[in-house]
Amino acid sequence: MLSRLWTFVSQIGVNSFESWSLNRNIILTNRASLLVFLFILALDLAAISIFGIITSTVLPLAVALIVLIPLAFNAVGLHDVARVFLCVTISLASVVVSVFDKLDVPGVIETFQFFEFRLTLLASVIFPFVLFQLSERVPLVGCLVFDLLLLLMYDPIHEFFGVGYFTFFEESPNYYFINFIMGFAFVILVGCTFFLKYSFESFEAKNHYLISNLHRVNESLSEKTQALARHQTELMEANAVIENQRQLLARENLLLNRELVDKNTQLIETNEELIQHNNDLLQFSYTVSHNLRGPVASLIGLLNLIDRNDLNGENLAALDFLKKSVNSLDTTIKDLSTIIDIRNKISAVKHHVQFQQELEHVLTLLRNEISDNDVRVETHFDECPEIYSVKAMVNSILYNLISNAIKYRTLDRQPVIRVTTSREGDFARINVQDNGLGLDVARFREKLFGLYKRFHTHTEGKGLGLFLVKLQAEALGGRVDVQSELNQGTLFSVWMRANNEPAQPSRELRQ
Repeated sequence: MLSRLWTFVSQIGVNSFESWSLNRNIILTNRASLLVFLFILALDLAAISIFGIITSTVLPLAVALIVLIPLAFNAVGLHDVARVFLCVTISLASVVVSVFDKLDVPGVIETFQFFEFRLTLLASVIFPFVLFQLSERVPLVGCLVFDLLLLLMYDPIHEFFGVGYFTFFEESPNYYFINFIMGFAFVILVGCTFFLKYSFESFEAKNHYLISNLHRVNESLSEKTQALARHQTELMEANAVIENQRQLLARENLLLNRELVDKNTQLIETNEELIQHNNDLLQFSYTVSHNLRGPVASLIGLLNLIDRNDLNGENLAALDFLKKSVNSLDTTIKDLSTIIDIRNKISAVKHHVQFQQELEHVLTLLRNEISDNDVRVETHFDECPEIYSVKAMVNSILYNLISNAIKYRTLDRQPVIRVTTSREGDFARINVQDNGLGLDVARFREKLFGLYKRFHTHTEGKGLGLFLVKLQAEALGGRVDVQSELNQGTLFSVWMRANNEPAQPSRELRQ
């Protein structure tokens, strides 16, 4: 019977469609109301048996009924009101009953009457922690502040109704001090209850998290078990197919091995033919670049022997065109010879090359261009002052990049060329930056380092310099890159292997 009554009261206002935390708060409030009701009723019955029926023993019966009102609030859905009402009622009832207890028999008041209800008021601070979560700061702190105010105003309230301690007893330092003890007890009780509540909620949150994870794991395991059963069936079917495929593959593998032997034989023969063709092409390159230079030189000499005074206007013009064509052919053959020398003489003797010395040599060669165009050259070689490499190629790279920067300067400002070096792993990096005309890199990047490619026509040039820079950088195991902006300037960066390892472009620099 009592068990059914307890369950019935606990479930008042509980809704299965609400969250478990809300339903728990409702159940706690219902049970706290019922327990407080029973406690007040039992205490009051004991008081009636001792003191008889007086105002201070009848009044608790009304308080006992009032603490059951939260059950009605929960029944109609006012769950937060129910909790606040219960906390406030317990605290307020302690003070009200204390005042009426001293008004029952006028002039007959005992000292202990000023302490007993302080204890119930002090005990009431536990209920906010029981009924509210720590996350519900406003109602929790509000109820605690209300309790503290009643505790602090205990004596002023009694004085207001004419039943204060010092109205009936002499002034006592011990009674003053009891207020400090009560305040200290309030702080201790609130602090301990807070830490107990905090620990409880922390473990509860962890348990809820673990239970949720356990549900998810169970669901996942169930799904995986079903999937595993399906996979096992599919695997058995697949094994039969695989066995058939294996037998087919074994037969195909035998045929492929036979074809592989035949193809390998063909590749060996093709490789030998490619080596022969490569040697023939190399020989042809030497023939074009070297054997033709003699006849062309002789042709230039013969053209120079022709007396221009013996020719009329048309023949004279034809002679000029012929000389121009022959000189162009001679230049092209020389360029081809230079390119072939770079590509086929990679094993040139290497030395310790000082960048400052090579730059001074280049600036000496370009002295007139630098002076005539008021060019300022800035250098910084502290990070990488030297490199172990082919001196002639390093000199050629610096010469071509600096002369290129002078050639494509802008007339709007003083030309400034900044030459710097740095070390990046096994590579030395040369940067040549100018403030010249610049170019559209996105448009011309693929053609910028091509042979005989030019992108500005207002200056003389063959378009060979940047091609040689790229060719020499790759011959030294590096690469070249460019960054530029129109009318702002250009930055050429050249990487060269800085040690004495074989000069082969690295995977890093080829990317």
